Amino acid sequence: MTDWDLIIECMRNAMQVVEKTRNGDLPDSDSKKELDHVRGQMQEVIERLTKLQTVLEHQGDFAVDELNDMLSKPFTGKQSEYRRTPRMEG
Repeated sequence: MTDWDLIIECMRNAMQVVEKTRNGDLPDSDSKKELDHVRGQMQEVIERLTKLQTVLEHQGDFAVDELNDMLSKPFTGKQSEYRRTPRMEG
């Protein structure tokens, strides 16, 4: 999965969670277990949006790293080891 695919996935997941909360699809019960589950989902959205913000703030660097990976793979059989940006894991 490329960094750009990850960006799209992060955006889609974040929009789905925002849509669920906006529609009131939160648990009706106020049990600690259910609230912890919702809190965990929201923390995941925050983490994904933070990654997305990092990518958007450094678009040029991520684009260069993606190009380096694409050029490195045919010659070495693996992605470039050097990157100016962190690899974004899903």
